[in-house]
Amino acid sequence: MHRNSTFRAQSTNLIKVNDTGLRILLLSVPGTMFVYDFFTAPGGTGKTSLIYLLTLVLLCEGARFLIYNSRRWFSGPKKKRLRLATLLPAGIAWVTLVFMGSKLWRNYIALEPVPITTSNGFTLHINDEKVQLGLVGASLLYAVLAFMVLFWIYELAYHFARLRHSEQVNDRLEKEKLHAELQQLKGIVNPHFLFNNLNSLSALISESPAQAEEFLNELTKVFRYLLRNNETDLTTLEQELQFLDSYFHLLQTRYGAAIELDLSIDPDCRSLQLPPLTLQLLVENAVKHNRLLKTAPLRIEVFSEGGSRLVVRNNLSAREQASESTGIGLRNIRSRYTLLGEQGPVIHKDAHHFSVAIPLIRPNEAIVPEKMAAAF
Repeated sequence: MHRNSTFRAQSTNLIKVNDTGLRILLLSVPGTMFVYDFFTAPGGTGKTSLIYLLTLVLLCEGARFLIYNSRRWFSGPKKKRLRLATLLPAGIAWVTLVFMGSKLWRNYIALEPVPITTSNGFTLHINDEKVQLGLVGASLLYAVLAFMVLFWIYELAYHFARLRHSEQVNDRLEKEKLHAELQQLKGIVNPHFLFNNLNSLSALISESPAQAEEFLNELTKVFRYLLRNNETDLTTLEQELQFLDSYFHLLQTRYGAAIELDLSIDPDCRSLQLPPLTLQLLVENAVKHNRLLKTAPLRIEVFSEGGSRLVVRNNLSAREQASESTGIGLRNIRSRYTLLGEQGPVIHKDAHHFSVAIPLIRPNEAIVPEKMAAAF
């Protein structure tokens, strides 16, 4: 439900079309001819060129206004037919009125006021038969042809603008994702992390070789999972929990009783999916910003909620010298969910706890990032 509403909001917003060049092109060639005729035509006939030019502006700009704004007036996939059913008659009616007004104005200047039913139309040949169309009939026929041409021109312009917009959004999100993953990878393999864990391993080798071997095994699992899943979009909650178990083993070896992990997961949720390394980022975030004391341990809870969400919550015990928060971890998670067309994490903080609720995705429901552009 959240995914559909989020993606619908993204896909139905009115995109601003930068079509200045197209508008100039539509007016430049005929406009130049009309201006030339205005200065070169004898007598008062040059005045009609201004009427032609004004008519052209009203046709193009009026059609553009209706075509672009009708997307906002009739937003939503279920209103596409209603939009066309309203836009086409309205557009044709507008162009018809412009043609009629233009013709009557030109006749008034060139001749004198004449009835609508006289020679304001033109003769149409059908099967060697002459059909005389009046002003309304001629204007309507011209309007259908003119508006359909303008409709396809502006629809194509909007389509390409929307495609460019979606490509720009996806490029920006992809860069944010890659940047966040790079920072995360640096955080995992930076010298401080390696020093702490190798120091723990060194101490265990002399004190408890068996425990040292287990620690090294878990450390290997952490790096293997990191390298294998850093390029994938989704993993199952079951796999993520297995990785969290290995990662938490490293933390517990280092901090001992100062850190606790409590899991309460509905078995039906374990087959659902989420972006890989999400739990590691949230646990790492909790460790980074809180004190870890044996007398007041950091307690991290991971539990499912409502069959479609996972909550990671920890008690608050802020460090005296708090680490500067860059927000990279949460931005990473939010960017990944956005790339998948999903609602991002919901963050809640009170006096005692900090929690992050993340959606769990059913297989085949997420929008693959490379397919997002095609959906716009």
